[in-house]
Amino acid sequence: MRRGAMVAVMLSGGLLLSAPAGARGIWPTVHHAIGDKLHHHDVAVRRVAATQLLSLPPKQARTLTRQALRDSDDEVRLSAAHAAIALGLQGAGDEVTGWLSHPDGRLRAAACDVIGASPTRRSIESLARVLGDAQPRVRRAAARALGASGDTTATAALLGRLDDTAAAVRVAVVRALGRLGDTRAVVPLASTLQDPEVNVRRMAARALGQLGDKRATAALVIALHDPSVVVRIDTLTALGALGAGEAVTAISALFADADGTARLGAPLARGPVHDAALSALGDIATPEAIKLLLEALKREGPVRYHAGPSPVRDAVVEAGAAAVAALQQAVMGAASQRLASAAALCLGSMKRAGVSTTIINAMQRGNVSTSAGLAALAELKDKSALPFVLEQLDGDDTSMRRQVIGVALKLLDPADQDGRVVDVVAARASGLTVPLGERLALVQLLGRSGAPRAQKVLLALRDAKPLPLRVAVVSALGKVALSGPEVDDVLLKALQHPDERLRRAASQALAAVGSDAAAGQLLHRLGAAAEQDRQALGMALSGVLARSHDASLVARVKQTLVSTRETERDALIEALGRMHVAAAGRLLAQLAKRPQRDDRRKVAEALAGHPAEVQVLIDLLRDADPGVRANAAWSLGKQRAGAALPALSKAAHDIEVTVAGNAVVALGQVAANDPQRNDANRVLCRALDDYRPYVRAGALTGLRQLHRGCKPQLVLRLARHDDHWRVRLAAADLLHQLASAAPPSQRRPYALALRHCVQEERHAAVAARCETPLQVPSAQEDVVVFVIPTAQTSTQPRAPFALVLADGRMRLGVADRRGIVFEANAPAGSLSLAVPAALAR
Repeated sequence: MRRGAMVAVMLSGGLLLSAPAGARGIWPTVHHAIGDKLHHHDVAVRRVAATQLLSLPPKQARTLTRQALRDSDDEVRLSAAHAAIALGLQGAGDEVTGWLSHPDGRLRAAACDVIGASPTRRSIESLARVLGDAQPRVRRAAARALGASGDTTATAALLGRLDDTAAAVRVAVVRALGRLGDTRAVVPLASTLQDPEVNVRRMAARALGQLGDKRATAALVIALHDPSVVVRIDTLTALGALGAGEAVTAISALFADADGTARLGAPLARGPVHDAALSALGDIATPEAIKLLLEALKREGPVRYHAGPSPVRDAVVEAGAAAVAALQQAVMGAASQRLASAAALCLGSMKRAGVSTTIINAMQRGNVSTSAGLAALAELKDKSALPFVLEQLDGDDTSMRRQVIGVALKLLDPADQDGRVVDVVAARASGLTVPLGERLALVQLLGRSGAPRAQKVLLALRDAKPLPLRVAVVSALGKVALSGPEVDDVLLKALQHPDERLRRAASQALAAVGSDAAAGQLLHRLGAAAEQDRQALGMALSGVLARSHDASLVARVKQTLVSTRETERDALIEALGRMHVAAAGRLLAQLAKRPQRDDRRKVAEALAGHPAEVQVLIDLLRDADPGVRANAAWSLGKQRAGAALPALSKAAHDIEVTVAGNAVVALGQVAANDPQRNDANRVLCRALDDYRPYVRAGALTGLRQLHRGCKPQLVLRLARHDDHWRVRLAAADLLHQLASAAPPSQRRPYALALRHCVQEERHAAVAARCETPLQVPSAQEDVVVFVIPTAQTSTQPRAPFALVLADGRMRLGVADRRGIVFEANAPAGSLSLAVPAALAR
């Protein structure tokens, strides 16, 4: 995306509803009432009170939960155990060790679960004895808890239960041994690969892969012949994780024909075991494994190597650098075009630098098909390949020419002007005999070139017909970042066209390249335009003023504000925010005192671009309207002024979730380079106990920006047990940072938590983030987001939103009177709208 990009995103969820159920706990009398009920002589009253513990703010809930754990009634204690696990109550494991000898099996199992969530050395020792409990469910709970504890002193006790009579217990024991990561368990676990229960065998294979000890290879190779498909798949995954080169022959034998000839990659061999075998070979990546994968590439059907999913190619890409030399040799020397083409696609997917020349030479020699070679070059995004790609436009195949244009579009960046495209494309873009779809793509290519010469060609097409071509020309003019009277004239004229598509394209183009002179005309038109033109005019004006340093335009904006309607005022206030002149900031400070809350909301958003007015934002953080406070908190984070720390620390406890959520994120940004960062760290750590999930997630993001953590067990608890996936996602990001910053001797808890997340996390996005750290973009851009609620087709004024940025930060609030949100200096990358804060549970 480019600076000034406009994004329309569907909003998940409906309009703002009631506050979360946990908000009941904000009333100061509620926890006193529940506390009184927990002391009531009537056991029924105490039982009801115990079920209400999680409705309280965490601080009060922990105090009362600890009290309820000591109650004489079993039902009260069971409810308290559930609350203790959810709250991560420190020391709760020691509170319940006495339950482990209770006659009621429910209490013994609950005690195991509590100890697993809050382990101590004394409680772990007690759990080891419970592994011999008479009830299987208690033994299973004890095994789960020992695995979750991360304490390798439990290994010996767990090994003694590998022959438990209950299959469910054996599964829990095997899983626990895998989680503990103690290699003393390798040989005993290998024997469980012969267990009569399928789930035990597959869990044993997984555990052996987790332990990473190659002593397990021989037993796993035998397990490749297990009658269960799922066991064979998990076994192959484990062998890949071990990098077991000695297993390659055994893996290839899974695909042998009756005569013993390996047919890895043959169409008839397709299936989950086949794909798992390919993946394992990619992970092993020995020369023998890569040779087998190249044979599979050669055998792959002709349809599969052009596009779409390919387990074979995916496996080769997994092999990484070890496969590059073999792939390059296949590209240049393979007798089969099928193999050479597939190898080229693999090199493209690997994004290996310097291989573009190899692929081009192979295409010229006929080794690699044109379609596959172009697809590989598109993945590589190497601009040196552009001349060769453009040469392919001379072909007679229409579909091939469209692919060529698509590849060229990926190789170009408007910010890096490249006039080589113009000479090749100009005549075709103007040719009346060229199909319309191709002309549209060629015009887009001219815009992507960013070259001044391309602007001349585009201006010659200003009156092109049909209308879609004119829309493409106007959009392309916005990509060539050169302003001037002639460009202004074309775009301003298009802005008056009756067709909405052309007006929208002209608005975006003006926002990107319009001059100061165009700003004057836009301001004049804004007071007299038809209703349907106003939004387009406002969007164009905002972008034009963002590049202007003409202070006289501020006075004209002030005059226009007097006579404009509410929605146009939002556009003008946004434009002032994007103007980097002191006069614009002073005018915004005056507008901050207006009685209309919508004006103040937009001013609070716009002031993010005016650091000199930081005190105005601090004052707005005390505004009566939560929308104003939420925008003010977010804007203060962008300004990073240390003077805002006290106000943001107070806002972190705001009753309104949008204010508190933005404040904790901003607090981390502001405090990152401030001497008072320790105070901010304490505020953020306390916010991890907030009953609102978006505040907890924001606090974790704030800590990541601050490059600080809290007590390790607190972050680990949120990563494992929090009931909202966005909190677990933010915790995963922080865990990656803490693991990389910690001394080697202190990294194990974080590494284990991330590994367990990859293996056991129930939400795919969280598991993926645990496996691959968030890559924070360095580039920034101004972004306009159109908030369109679900089941609607247009923007919704004042719609609640939760905007997730590419760096993991989440902004909360309500859209302006146009249904628009402006985000200055957003990290370049993908944006999404999450469920609004009030609906997050």
